[in-house]
Amino acid sequence: MTSWVGSEYYSSLGFLVDCLEQVPSLRDPGARRLCLELLTDQLGVTLVVEDLATPRTHLIGIVQACRRQHPRGLSALVEVLEQMEPNSLPVQRARAAVDDMITIDVVAEPDRRELLTLLGGSTGDRLAEFVRAAAGPAVEPVPPQHRPSDAIATLERMNARPDGLPPLLVFVEYLADYFGDHRSEQLRRWNDRQAARTGLTAPLAALRRGPAGEPALPRDVEACLVIRLEPDLLEPGSYTAVHWRQCDPDGWRPRRGEGFTGDLDAVRGHVADLVAEAEAGWATGASTIRIEFLLPYALLNLPVDQWDLEAGSALPRPVGLHYQVVVRSLDRARSPRWHREWRRRWELLKQVPHGVTKPEDHWLWSEGGKPKQLTALDATLAVRKEVVSLVLRSVPEGPEPGEVMVGVRTGVPVMIWQRTESARPAFEAEVKAMQDGLPELAEGLRVLRSRAKQGSRPDSHVGSRVSLLWDDPDRPVEPQDPPADPNEEVAAR
Repeated sequence: MTSWVGSEYYSSLGFLVDCLEQVPSLRDPGARRLCLELLTDQLGVTLVVEDLATPRTHLIGIVQACRRQHPRGLSALVEVLEQMEPNSLPVQRARAAVDDMITIDVVAEPDRRELLTLLGGSTGDRLAEFVRAAAGPAVEPVPPQHRPSDAIATLERMNARPDGLPPLLVFVEYLADYFGDHRSEQLRRWNDRQAARTGLTAPLAALRRGPAGEPALPRDVEACLVIRLEPDLLEPGSYTAVHWRQCDPDGWRPRRGEGFTGDLDAVRGHVADLVAEAEAGWATGASTIRIEFLLPYALLNLPVDQWDLEAGSALPRPVGLHYQVVVRSLDRARSPRWHREWRRRWELLKQVPHGVTKPEDHWLWSEGGKPKQLTALDATLAVRKEVVSLVLRSVPEGPEPGEVMVGVRTGVPVMIWQRTESARPAFEAEVKAMQDGLPELAEGLRVLRSRAKQGSRPDSHVGSRVSLLWDDPDRPVEPQDPPADPNEEVAAR
């Protein structure tokens, strides 16, 4: 047992088994055998799993075999289950659990002591650089004076790369190239032993054939902070906020943070703290940071882009001035019946080039929020499948704001509106000026906010009161944490 594995790991392991117990097909012994056969095809090796008596003990055996017998075992297990039961909620939960878990015991304790001896003369600042290079920007911040034992513990907690190599082995290979003395050969021999033990000789050889010397810097990645905000159902005037952090160059794998409850002032302070944590911590290696608010209908008109980054400061710093800030629809995220058209329009949006010849083809301007106007809007969107962006006439207010609701139900991924009824001509002029840059609309709006703050009357400038809904179906967080189903709770007991 490695020294860093503690109660948190076993809590995650138990949660993963709980998720697997809720997968309908895994309740059948034959389906579990099929799962193991598919795992063999996926991994290229046969996992040794004892056929235990009860479904739960058998599932524990499968999870432990995946964890101990192959570095990609747990990830491959989830991939197989996604093939067996596409769009299954328990499988999505299992995916989240695997992503959050501390991974395999990469090395035995004697090998760890040997590696620590070989790294004894390393300088902390160089170790931090190599940890970051081996793990990528998704790794938590590494202190500049990083001890070798800390570096090893950090990397052992990381999932294997797509080629199956644990980041620890990549780290050791980088150091072998860097040292250029007697330790280099010793480190390579150490790595060869670990690779042979885990069946990773081929990917390690491929890594070794690559360019020698300093590792390449991780490629640019856009970090994303997603904040779900909704009224607290039990405490009037309070709100619950849950956030996800994304900083992974290889795909959308957001990591959920701790929840927060408080009034709106407290939530604003909490958001400022989250942004500060991103800048000083998990997103320090990112090229940009985007902030997305996942909101229900009733909160869509919150001026989240104007919330202050420096709570209590005499000089306010609106978050939307320094970051791309957009809102997303929580109601649509929780309504699968609207997702097909949403994805279809989003795919079209991704094909719209900057400076398109006829941008008006992809835009629609609403006429208003009266019932007859909403019916006409719904009918128009039913036939104008090329529309991906909707400009609202009225301010979205209430539990079901009309124009937004029509746009959400018909799959429109982009909507823009002014949070007040005044100065409509100025708002329309600014939107038309950004119309041919649809793919860059979030950045265009950030620049507009900058112009507002440079003006003589910043608070009345259109740039200080515009909201943008930019809703990407390829960036889900909500399915990993759906509203509780009372029936499901009863069944789980």
